[in-house]
Amino acid sequence: MKKFITSILVAAAAFTACSQSEEITINNSEGKVVFSATADAPQSRSVLVEEDGKYHAEWVAGDYIELYEVTVTGGTSAKGNNPNTTLAEGGKSVKVQFELSAKTADSYIYVLSHNNASMNGAGTYLAFTLPSAQAPTAMNTYDPLADLILSKGVELAAQPTETVNFEMARVTALAKVSIKNLALAEGDAVKSVTFSCDKPLAGKITKMMISDLVAGNYPLAQSEVATPATSVSVTLPEAQTGDFSYYMSVWPTTLDAGEKCSVTVVTNNDNSYTKEITLPKAMELVSGEITAFTVNMAGIGSDAPVEMPDYVTVAGIKWAMGNLEYELNGTTDENFATGWRIAPSQEHHFNMGVSGDLKNLTDYNKVAHFNFGGIEDYASIDATKAVQIAGTPAFDFSGKMYSDSACTAETTDFAAAKYGDIAYWASNGQYRMPTAAEFATLYANSCYTVATYNNILGIYYYNPAADAAPGLVEGTKSLSVEDLTVGLFLPCTGRGYNNTEYNIYKVGTQAFYRTSTVNENSEAGNGFGVIHRIYADGTVENEAFFNSGLRSSGNNTGTFNYGSMARFSIRPIYVK
Repeated sequence: MKKFITSILVAAAAFTACSQSEEITINNSEGKVVFSATADAPQSRSVLVEEDGKYHAEWVAGDYIELYEVTVTGGTSAKGNNPNTTLAEGGKSVKVQFELSAKTADSYIYVLSHNNASMNGAGTYLAFTLPSAQAPTAMNTYDPLADLILSKGVELAAQPTETVNFEMARVTALAKVSIKNLALAEGDAVKSVTFSCDKPLAGKITKMMISDLVAGNYPLAQSEVATPATSVSVTLPEAQTGDFSYYMSVWPTTLDAGEKCSVTVVTNNDNSYTKEITLPKAMELVSGEITAFTVNMAGIGSDAPVEMPDYVTVAGIKWAMGNLEYELNGTTDENFATGWRIAPSQEHHFNMGVSGDLKNLTDYNKVAHFNFGGIEDYASIDATKAVQIAGTPAFDFSGKMYSDSACTAETTDFAAAKYGDIAYWASNGQYRMPTAAEFATLYANSCYTVATYNNILGIYYYNPAADAAPGLVEGTKSLSVEDLTVGLFLPCTGRGYNNTEYNIYKVGTQAFYRTSTVNENSEAGNGFGVIHRIYADGTVENEAFFNSGLRSSGNNTGTFNYGSMARFSIRPIYVK
């Protein structure tokens, strides 16, 4: 089949911000908010350098570039070629090449994009999901995965063989948020900021019509957001102790005069401070433009931060205030083995802000997912490094350690322990793994609901009120720091397959939590245990089940069974 080599010249001129701005004072008891709107026309991606009120932007090495081809025959369009590449180097303009398979059509439409959008089969529109959890790589940038830059559609009579110049424009709107005068407790620092309102700020959008791009109707005006998120949480690349500014990317929208908004900062010590804002006039967030505003947090802060308990008691069980974690050269909790700790907060996990499959782990220097009963090699996918035993209904190793994988040689010598309860070993006996019976008790005797804290999804369990029955509570609860002092929050930390080393999957949507109970139907040598499954889509599965029956997409061949080598989270039980 004939191949075409098409050179794509992407114009990405520097841009500046005009000097127009206005200052608005909001008179309320909590202080004032200064709002200044600055318009500019960015033609490039998410590296922003501010110099004397002007912004300069350039493409950078590693930027993802994708080309969409639409074939039009007899008035009917269809998706054609869809090549992509990453830039080897950056600059104000870049030139890349794409290889196209030969197509026969009356005409052809081409659209270039920065970031991974998707085209429907009929070639009529593009879809893109703007994440509500964003993680910039530096304080003067915003998350490159939260940016979408599209070209004007280029319509040609034939597939191109010469250089095609694409005129680019940003679809998303940018906001520069300055936080000032927040009173932090000594030694504390801000780790994330969440901006919330009643309008769609993020989520999936599917109304980016190819016909609009060809007609030059871009940057796009506000379009329907199919799966809206009304808040954007930004995890800062560097914890901040003084006044600071950060960037977030949002869908274009207009926040009306009188609209209620809020800005919530969360600190390293898991203190949460919220400033409620009533807009005195409309604020427009426009495609390709930057809106800057300042939030004065004077009068809001922590002279007396919420004191977190050592544990939370739910369903009569003392649950640790975070998952078990190991980090090489990281913080070591008191009387723990070196590098081991209970997570600093209930929602904390090493992949916070990441959603979906995560495949970039290179080692086990940061571990929060564990195989079944391994102590010496707690994250290995080698079956011999995990507990291997044919279980009986009474067998459970919570609070116990062994020198052999069959769990016949129990030991109290922490140095000799190779298998058993990793939480008990890591904490020198201060914590232990939960049993299957304890998870069953939690499920039967608590209220539970889908919940978020610090923009992390999970399941929240709490003791029912005197007049309430245990069970599922519909909806999604936004947790306060006070909620975490009385209830158990299990975040959706993802899971590791037993046949894939270093990879954690489904971060932000599901999590499996290990128990210490060997299932009575376990096969000799496999050591399958009971695990507790939670999902952020509203379903909660807490039944004791045999892992070998859990298949990928209903597959019953055993290829993807989750056995002793799969890595799951652990929420320990407090026993001090």
